[in-house]
Amino acid sequence: MSSPRRRPRKTDVAAPPPAAAKSPVKRAKSPAKKKTEDGPSRKAPRTPPKPSKGSTTTTTTTTTAAVPPAVDKNARFVTPSISSVVAEEKKSSKKQVAAKSKVRRSLDMGDERPPEASSDDDQKQAADNTRKRSKSPFGNKSTIKVPTNVKRVYEIINKHTGSIGGNGHGGAIYGELTVGSMQKMTNLMIEYTDLSKESRFIDVGCGLGKPNLHVAQYPGVEFSYGIEMEHVRWMLGMANLDQVLKAAQKDIAFEEAKKDGDDGSKIEHRCFFAHGDITEASFFDPFTHVYMFDIGFPPRLFHQLAEMFNNSQSEYLICYHGPKLMIDRYEFNVELLVQTPTSMHGSAEGHQGYIYRRTKKANKRNSCSTSQFETPCDPLFAKAWEVCREGLDAVSKHTSDEVEKHMGSKSKRVTRSASKRLSSEEKKEE
Repeated sequence: MSSPRRRPRKTDVAAPPPAAAKSPVKRAKSPAKKKTEDGPSRKAPRTPPKPSKGSTTTTTTTTTAAVPPAVDKNARFVTPSISSVVAEEKKSSKKQVAAKSKVRRSLDMGDERPPEASSDDDQKQAADNTRKRSKSPFGNKSTIKVPTNVKRVYEIINKHTGSIGGNGHGGAIYGELTVGSMQKMTNLMIEYTDLSKESRFIDVGCGLGKPNLHVAQYPGVEFSYGIEMEHVRWMLGMANLDQVLKAAQKDIAFEEAKKDGDDGSKIEHRCFFAHGDITEASFFDPFTHVYMFDIGFPPRLFHQLAEMFNNSQSEYLICYHGPKLMIDRYEFNVELLVQTPTSMHGSAEGHQGYIYRRTKKANKRNSCSTSQFETPCDPLFAKAWEVCREGLDAVSKHTSDEVEKHMGSKSKRVTRSASKRLSSEEKKEE
């Protein structure tokens, strides 16, 4: 007899199906979510998925990216995300660019050679292309050629009063231009205004006298006159002129001993500095070129200078104000020829230099009636012109006397022995 079939109990429950293996993506994510107090945790490296039993399919692995790759459930390999692909492409492109730049740099460095020129013109062009402007602590060095005698004069000035004069008080107002800027202005005056050895040059507010001494050397004008109202600045200019004239006397003695002619370094002497007020004159005659660094001039003085210029026979005006002020407001009878930027000593200031030419001739009724050396000349300038025409010795004597008068000792020291000797001599004479 067969045993009855056992009925299943309620407590007997079927065993659950085996759990599926966790994907490597979830294992890679789980440690990334944990954060410690010290900072964000590092992501664990991705491990390849385990192949199922009886399968020979190989799996592919990818490098770790900021965004985890997506897993295709149908295929048994990991598909990289779009962001990871883009990141890899950017990295590879950067490496290629860096490699190309290194190669290009090495090639460029190897090609830095002056091109071979077949003629003199080609050589000059090649030199211009390869030449680099050297830079000094105060900016690019000037490429303007300065004559030798002008350089010597500026060396004397810098030695005795400095480039801006003493402590520089009033230097900006009085317009202490750099050597290159003044040479640039001089070159433009030679090109556009025919500044030459027959010209006569005046500087209104001459300060240290650099423009006067500059044009006296190059191109070597017939008469260079500077007038200054402030006593201290005038005396500094006179001290500079005194030393320059002493150097000129030495040049003459050396030239007589050498007898080889002038080599361009000889210092000229036709320069005169006066202490006074320009408004004491009525005309700018006999000067052909009127120069003034007019940045600090008051408007009232401009109107007086305009009247003087319009009534004179002076042909050219060189200043540092534009046509809007000089022509429209102050009514100078001039027209603009050329302008150029300039720089100054002791500051970062830069001013535009303007060169004007007369447009209307002076009215004969209002023109100068006095003359000197068959040329119209205002009485204020007659004595200075006469001294300059007499020669180096006359100019040097006048300058040294003025320097001794204003800068020398007022009275000589008298000792006891000297006073006793004088008294005894006086008694003998009696």
